[in-house]
Amino acid sequence: MAKPNSRFDFEQANQVTKQLVNQMPPWLRLSFIRSWVFWAIITLGISGGLVYLALGLLLNPKAVPNCPEIFVPMSSPSLRVYCGQLAASKQTLPDLVAALNLVKDVAPNDPTRNYVDSNVQRWSLAILRLAEASYQEGKYEEAVNAAKQVPTSIPAYKIVSKRLGQWQETWAKGVALDRETRALLNSSKWVNAYAVAVRLTRLNNRYWAMTKYQELADLVQIAKADSAKLDEARQLVKSDSVKTLLKAVEMANKIDPKSFAHTEAKTIIDKVAIQMLKLARAKFDKNDWQGALEIATQTPDAPTTKAELQDLISFAQAQSHTVNSSISELETAISLIQGIKPESSLYQKSQQASANWQLEIQDLAALQHAQSLASTGTVRDLQMAISEVQRIPASNPRGKEAAKVATEWRTQIETVQDTPYLTAADASAASGTVRGVQKAVAQLGQIRPGRALYPQARQKIQQWTGDLQRAEDGPILAQAEALASSGDLVGAVNMAQRIGRGRAISAQSQERVNDWQAQLQATANLAAAQRLASGGTPEALLGAIQAAARVPKSSSLRSQARLAMDNWGSQMLEVAQSTATSDLRRAIAIAKVIPSNTSSYSAAQNLVEQWQLQLNPIPEPTTSPTEENNGLID
Repeated sequence: MAKPNSRFDFEQANQVTKQLVNQMPPWLRLSFIRSWVFWAIITLGISGGLVYLALGLLLNPKAVPNCPEIFVPMSSPSLRVYCGQLAASKQTLPDLVAALNLVKDVAPNDPTRNYVDSNVQRWSLAILRLAEASYQEGKYEEAVNAAKQVPTSIPAYKIVSKRLGQWQETWAKGVALDRETRALLNSSKWVNAYAVAVRLTRLNNRYWAMTKYQELADLVQIAKADSAKLDEARQLVKSDSVKTLLKAVEMANKIDPKSFAHTEAKTIIDKVAIQMLKLARAKFDKNDWQGALEIATQTPDAPTTKAELQDLISFAQAQSHTVNSSISELETAISLIQGIKPESSLYQKSQQASANWQLEIQDLAALQHAQSLASTGTVRDLQMAISEVQRIPASNPRGKEAAKVATEWRTQIETVQDTPYLTAADASAASGTVRGVQKAVAQLGQIRPGRALYPQARQKIQQWTGDLQRAEDGPILAQAEALASSGDLVGAVNMAQRIGRGRAISAQSQERVNDWQAQLQATANLAAAQRLASGGTPEALLGAIQAAARVPKSSSLRSQARLAMDNWGSQMLEVAQSTATSDLRRAIAIAKVIPSNTSSYSAAQNLVEQWQLQLNPIPEPTTSPTEENNGLID
């Protein structure tokens, strides 16, 4: 790193001084004036005077002048120079300036003027050195103000002026580089920022080249390290998990606000806020108010989402107040969303909700009044309550509830009106007589379909009617059972069919008829099979087996049919075997059709295979001469 040059260029100052001498009037450039002897005499004279003055003051302490209190206009030039030298000896800016002020009014033609000018030149250069030190320490304004204390009339001022220009140019570059570095840091361009900061080291100023450079370099390193810490947070922002998003916020909040990476951290927090607002809005749109509130209340503050987030929270809180459906809660809900402004994305929805809640408040008032009327339980008050709620349109928020309570009150009215019919019917049926039951049924017939007690009345009618029908049809079914037990299945079927359809025991009767008819059919099938089997031919035996197979498994004749089928299968196998001695193809044809549901099926299949081999023997494989030779070789 290049170190700025803090030394004063005295050689350059001497050159400037020579130039100033060359520019003096001709009379000042006379040979005796330029002679060192002349100036030595002048200097010795002034010095002797000052020495004399000093000795006099030392020898007479009471005569020592009090420089801070001297009245400059009335003081001699020698005294001013003396006091100026005392002040300048302290080598502080205020004292050097005070020294200049003491001698600034010495007349140009005063014999001490040259001596005054040499002191002014020396004091001015001392001021410039102090200003240079302040400038190198970064105290730019202080340095400039100090340098401007140098009188413009002295030769050294040109040096001061030039140096001020250099300072201004260098300082402007430093400020520009500092501003550019910080702008790049704000944009998270760490490499570029460091490259710009390095350029400060080339400036001829210790403050910018060392102090300020190191400060910016440290800021770059800190910001770069902090930015690396945010890499994981950037990945977490892509998640749809609230827990993960909050972890990203926690990581971003750990970045020091003074770090330039804090801008990135704020960007991450803004993205998290947008993502969480999106998740909360999704819950809200699904009417999950609690879920929306839970997410929204955890969402970090961000300028881009603050207004909409607050509207969402207000709306969700309002929705939660509508759960209990009381007038006061609905009024609270309306007040919560009144602050949502027209520019909000939730404005239209909030206006619609507010209108619905206003209607619901009206409906609730009407329902409460109707319920108060219905509480007496009288038909008249119930009818008035129904009329009250019927004024609530079905499209209103409480329309369904109004219809429901109206139905309940209507049921209550019908129950009050029809209960006497049930009571009278029960009393009539309690006699247990046919006439009493018929009377009870007639009384329940007064209750019309659609009325509240109609299902109950219908159930009683069915019960009592069934009792009557069972009493009438029970003996008929018992007689049919007796005929079936005696073997007269046809008579049993005919007797049971006298019970008409739709009667109490008609299903039971029909079930018995089906059983008996199945038995009759099984008997017929078995008889037909026996008639076919009497033919003795393979075709007849096959037909007999097929007829016997139609006897139901549930029939008592099933075992008899099973034995007959096996017997007829055996006969077919015997026929096939006897035929094989004369006509092998005929024998195969007979054995093949023996049904698989007979005990002879497996044996018949084995014989078929044997007989087919006899008809079509498998040829023995032929061997080539080579194979025969190979077989002879041991």
